[in-house]
Amino acid sequence: MLTFARIHGRITDACGAVAAVLVLAVTLLVAADVILRNLTRDTIPGDIELSEYAMLFITAFSAPWLLERGQHIRIDLMLKAIPARAAWVCEMACDAIGIALSVLLAWYGARAAVASYAAGTRMVKEFLIPEWWILMPLPLMFVLLASGFVLRLHRVATGPRAAREEGAQV
Repeated sequence: MLTFARIHGRITDACGAVAAVLVLAVTLLVAADVILRNLTRDTIPGDIELSEYAMLFITAFSAPWLLERGQHIRIDLMLKAIPARAAWVCEMACDAIGIALSVLLAWYGARAAVASYAAGTRMVKEFLIPEWWILMPLPLMFVLLASGFVLRLHRVATGPRAAREEGAQV
């Protein structure tokens, strides 16, 4: 399990780096478009569409990275208020639910991407691109999220019988 956790950590770190590069690219694209618009009254063709796709990919690549680092959205007020053993059970249940939902969404996303590929569906905006290009990162993200929840569940199951201490605490 330790080797799997190391490999998973490297993959999610790479995902975080990709998300950061995309944030930088969108920032530069928007800045360049604003400068161009103010100087020439022209715009960069497809800038809004590129930004939309980039935001989807930023979310897809950053979610597994944030989960791995414990910086995902986490509301732990209740876990602080209940006994340690009950908090531990809640942690286990939440990770199990996370695994189930991630696997379900990965399966659904893969089916949608395959169906889009088979049908030859295209996104028609400023660019004409196959829809599956946009859909494909989603099942991959959910597979990484599912494996991240498996690792979290393993850490909780083998660790102290209390809620995890991670992220911002109240």
